[in-house]
Amino acid sequence: MNDALTHRQLQSLIEVSNVLNSSLDIDTIIDSIMHVTVSVIDAADGGVLFLYDRDQGYLIAKSTTGFDPKILEQVRLRPGESMTGLAFSARQCLIFEDPEEVERTTATLTPDNLRMMLTSVPTPPQSAICAPIMSKGECIGVITLDSFQPDSHFTQEDIRLLKAISHQAAVALEKAQLYREKQRAIRQLESLNYTITKQNEMLSRSVDIHGHLADLVLSGEGLSSIVRYLNEIFRCQTLLFDEVGELVELACHRSISENALTSIKQIAVAPVDAAKNCSVVEVDGSSFHLVSLPLGSKPTQLGFMAVLSVEPMDEIDLSALEHACTVIALELVKAQAISETQQRLKGEFIEGLFSGKVDEALIQQARHLKLDPNRNYLAMIIQCRHHVEDMQRVNRRRKLMELVNRIFIERFPHSLVVSKQDQIIILLSFSTAKSTASYTRQLTDFAHQFHWEIADMGWGQDVKIALGRAKSGLIHVGKSAQEAQKGLQFLKSYSINKNVISYSELGVQRLLLQNSEEELLDFIQETIGPLLEYESHRKGDLLSTLLEYLERNQNGKETAEVLHIHTNTLNYRLKRIEEILSMDLTDSEQFLNLHLAVRLHQYLDANGFHR
Repeated sequence: MNDALTHRQLQSLIEVSNVLNSSLDIDTIIDSIMHVTVSVIDAADGGVLFLYDRDQGYLIAKSTTGFDPKILEQVRLRPGESMTGLAFSARQCLIFEDPEEVERTTATLTPDNLRMMLTSVPTPPQSAICAPIMSKGECIGVITLDSFQPDSHFTQEDIRLLKAISHQAAVALEKAQLYREKQRAIRQLESLNYTITKQNEMLSRSVDIHGHLADLVLSGEGLSSIVRYLNEIFRCQTLLFDEVGELVELACHRSISENALTSIKQIAVAPVDAAKNCSVVEVDGSSFHLVSLPLGSKPTQLGFMAVLSVEPMDEIDLSALEHACTVIALELVKAQAISETQQRLKGEFIEGLFSGKVDEALIQQARHLKLDPNRNYLAMIIQCRHHVEDMQRVNRRRKLMELVNRIFIERFPHSLVVSKQDQIIILLSFSTAKSTASYTRQLTDFAHQFHWEIADMGWGQDVKIALGRAKSGLIHVGKSAQEAQKGLQFLKSYSINKNVISYSELGVQRLLLQNSEEELLDFIQETIGPLLEYESHRKGDLLSTLLEYLERNQNGKETAEVLHIHTNTLNYRLKRIEEILSMDLTDSEQFLNLHLAVRLHQYLDANGFHR
C-alpha cells in the first residue's frame, strides 16, 4: 500500500507522538512539532509552523527552525499566498520539487513578505513540502519544510510521514487547546471565587461597621463618637469637613499642625468626579495615604471625610468607609434639621417676646428654653452686611456664631441666640446680684472685643452691634430690643466712626431717632439759624468759637487757649453771638436749647442733611 509507512517512519512517528504527548502547554507543543519534524525528515533543513488567525485572516508563523524567528514572526500570509497559503487553501499536502517551482510560487508573496522571507534565511529554498493541519474538518494551520541543499529532495515517503505528523500535531494542538480552555475556565472560577470571597468579606465588614455606627446613632452618641470609632477601627486619622471646608470633627493618634491641616483640607474639599479621591500627602514630615469621600450627594453635598493611613486602604475598608459616610451624612442631615427647627422655634419666641405681648404660654416657652422670667435681660443685635457668595456667607455666619458663643454665651450661659436673615439677636441674661449699669458696661466691653476680633478677620466694616438697656424681668425685654434697633438705626443713618453702640451712650442723640429730620432742622433754624446765616458769608470764627466753648463746658480760659486768642477776643465773640441770636448765654433754658441745636447741627451736617 503506497500510503503505508516504513518501519523507520513508524519509529519516527512514535517518537514524534511521544514528544507531542509529553506536554499540554500549547507553546511547548508548537515548538516541539517543528523541532521533531525537521529532525525525522532527512531532506528538511528548516521549516515553519503557521497557524491561522481567524480574526485577522492571516497565517502567522508560530515556530521556526532554520529561519530568523524575529523576522519571520512579522510575516502575514493570506490564504493562497505562496506555498504555505496554497496548501492551506487546497487543504492537502503539496510538494515543490525544484528551485524554479519554489521561485514561481513565492512570487505570489507581497513585497514585504518576500523581503522578510529572503532576509530570514542565508539562501532561498531549493525545494519545499507543505502539509495542512486539519482539525474537525477545518484547516487550522500549515507545516512547511524547506530544503536548502540542491542535491536533497523530498520523497513520497516524506509526504506520508509529514501527513501523519500533521495529523498527530492536530490532535496534540486540540488537546492543548482544550487544556488551555480548561485552565482558563479554572482561573476564571478561581478569580470569581476570590471576588465572591472578597465581596463577602467586604459585605460582612461593612455590615459590622454599619451596624455599630447605627447603634451609635440610635443611642444618640453624635458625630464625635462616630469619628472616634472610625479612628479606632481603621487605625487612621479621621477628619470631617463641612461643605465650605471648615473642620467639624477630628480624631487622630497624633497631633496635626495648622499648616498640615490646611493642606489636607485643600485636597479633601477639591471637587473630583470620582466617588473617592485617593492621593499621597506629606503631613508634618511623614507620608500618608489620603482618602477623601463626599458626605451626601450633589447638589446638597454636606461636606467631606478625610482619612489618613500609613498603608493604602484596600477595597474592603474603602467600601466600609463609604457605608460610614452614608451614616454620617444622615446624622448631619438630622443635626441640621434639629438646628433649623430650634432656630425657628427660638425665632418665633423672640418675635413674640419683642412684640410685648407676653402671656403665660410665652412664659412657659421661656422656661422650656431654660430662661428664668425673673432675671435681668439685655437685648443685643449684631447686624451683618454680606457682599460675598452663598458659601462664603454660610462660612462667615458660622464664624460669627462661634464667636458669639465664645464671647457671650460661655460667660452668660442662661442666654439665648437666634440667627435670623442678616441679624444675630442675643438675649443676654444675668442675675440681679450686681447693678444693671455694671452689667451694661461689661457687655459693652465684650461687644467691642467681639468687633475687634471680627475686624482682624477683615469683616469689621460689615458688622454693626447695638445694645439696648438692661431690663428687670423677661416681660420688659422687648423694650431693650427696641432700643437696640434704634441704636442700629443711629449707626446706619449717621456717619459716625462707630461700629458698637449702647443705647445708654446716646444721650441727647436719642432726639435724632425720635424726631424727623424736618422737625430737627426746624428746631436748629429757630435756635441758631441767624448765626448760621451770618457765618455762611464769613470765615466761621463765631460758629467755631461757640463749638469750642460748648466743648470746654463754658470754660473761657481753656477755650481761648485752644483757639489761640486772647480772653478779651473770646468775650467779644461770645457777646457778638448773643447779639446775633438775641439770647443770653447765662440763661440756663436758652443755653440748653443752644447746646441741643449745635449738637444736632453737627450730626445732621456731617450726614448731609440740609434744608
